[in-house]
Amino acid sequence: MPAQHRADAATTDLQQLVRRLRGLSPRAWAAGGRRDVVRRLLTDLAALTAPDRRLPDLPDHALGDAVAAPGHDAIGDAQTRERAAQLVRDALDRTR
Repeated sequence: MPAQHRADAATTDLQQLVRRLRGLSPRAWAAGGRRDVVRRLLTDLAALTAPDRRLPDLPDHALGDAVAAPGHDAIGDAQTRERAAQLVRDALDRTR
């Protein structure tokens, strides 16, 4: 698969995840371990894009927006794209 196609697919997955997270109710955040999955994703994306960055403690409703920035940065970097894409795909699966 060409690099641009992989980047486009990863970007689409990230956008889908962010939309899903932005639409979750407080009850949905508490179900199925979604909160833990997303906080772990944030930690992993930060490790790829800014290893020294300390993530702030955010309320659930802000996590979708918080995923967007480091996700975009990691997918935009050819060195971290594949790992970031896998992390996002895993989070998509685990937040259904």
